[in-house]
Amino acid sequence: MKRLTLLSLSALALAACSGSPLVAPDNALSSEPLARRSSKDRISIYVTNWDDDGHGSFRWAIEQANADPTIAEIVFTKNVQPVNLESTVTFSGTQALTIDGQDAIIDGTDAGGSALVADGGASLKIKDLTVQNAPGEGIAVEIPLTATGTIKVTLERVTIMDNAGHGVLVNDQVDPETVDGVQPNAAGSAASLEVEVIESHILGNGYSVSDRDGVRVNEGGAGSLSFVSRETTSEDNAADGIELDERGDGNVVIDVSDTHILRNGKFDPLDFDDGFDIDEYDAGSIIGSLVRSEAIDNYEEGLDFNENNAGDLRVDLSEVTANGNDEEGIDYEEDDDFAGGGDLVTKMVDIIANGNRGDGGLKIREKGLGSLVANVSGVQASGNTVSGIAVREDDLGSLSSTIINAETRANAAHGIDFDENSDGDLTATVSNSVSSGNTLFGVRADEAGAGSGTLHLIPVDLTGNTGGTTTGNVVPTITP
Repeated sequence: MKRLTLLSLSALALAACSGSPLVAPDNALSSEPLARRSSKDRISIYVTNWDDDGHGSFRWAIEQANADPTIAEIVFTKNVQPVNLESTVTFSGTQALTIDGQDAIIDGTDAGGSALVADGGASLKIKDLTVQNAPGEGIAVEIPLTATGTIKVTLERVTIMDNAGHGVLVNDQVDPETVDGVQPNAAGSAASLEVEVIESHILGNGYSVSDRDGVRVNEGGAGSLSFVSRETTSEDNAADGIELDERGDGNVVIDVSDTHILRNGKFDPLDFDDGFDIDEYDAGSIIGSLVRSEAIDNYEEGLDFNENNAGDLRVDLSEVTANGNDEEGIDYEEDDDFAGGGDLVTKMVDIIANGNRGDGGLKIREKGLGSLVANVSGVQASGNTVSGIAVREDDLGSLSSTIINAETRANAAHGIDFDENSDGDLTATVSNSVSSGNTLFGVRADEAGAGSGTLHLIPVDLTGNTGGTTTGNVVPTITP
């Protein structure tokens, strides 16, 4: 029988007192767990060198996690230098896993594809890590068709940069490649997705083929998609800075704050892309809020939120800037491509949408069956190529809108445009606002179907518009 050294006894005693047993780094006595309280213990292992393979490498650590479902965390030691991958690293385990990079860098220049792939259907958290230069995706999470429940992907203080594919791809669709205007394949797993991007930088990804985004989340099948972004920048990506694509039954729920979406979408001149794009198809709604954020100088829309088929669009905006984009600053549409039914209900406060070059500043449009209710306060929408603010209802349903404390100046069409194009009432109020110096009229209100129309202006500065003060078949009531 071998004697235990004093050091071994100390290590065992320490591990026995700890609630988090560990796999030792290279300079310890063993690479096996020091101690386990029971077979259900969840343990951590360490990345201690920057080799592509072998004991202590990142690839080795992932392989250990693949083989042992009790491994819950991979931790880089502080002295790890950039890890230059020679092939993709794949996590296929079914347990939830945290990768704590401790500011390490994963370089995928020689990986031949994506840098890191997770395909076992487990939740994944990555923090304090840079993933760069992969010929494919920086991080790809592929959801198995058999997945159920909720799969959570969390990125915290990560930098994802200069990867040729999507910077981050979370994919739960059999066929994620679709063409606008073509009904997409809704096949996917029954699982729901929760994706969080916190204090992170998504930079310069996607410069390989068309439609490769900074962050892309594809949800198909019966589940919902939840997306949280806080204190994050998505900048200079080839296609959309952020794209959420939900097909089949299920909602898109967003909670976005302090997020900066800048100069995305320039790679494909035949199909420029947006800053932040949400597409929801089939039964399901888009719900949530976006606050203290900006979408500036993107090559198509700054914010492009589309709810198709049955379902509502109910996202509130507050303290949002969408300037200098090549189409609308904010394009907010219910039933954009596939009319089906649902209401559009929104509250927007302190919005700036100036100088958008290809279209209007703020467009709110309900295209299919359903009503539109939009209450807007504190909006600046000036110097846009089309109207400053456009509120439009196209099918059966009514339009109700209140605009308070707005400035719409020097737009190339109307300053404010209310348009009810089918049966249903138009009820609009503009108060304490300025709509002046526009190429067409200050305010337009038109009721095209069977329904009544009312427009109250209390008071509104309508001076200097080339077309005149007001137009449309709804005669305004003006209070000086």
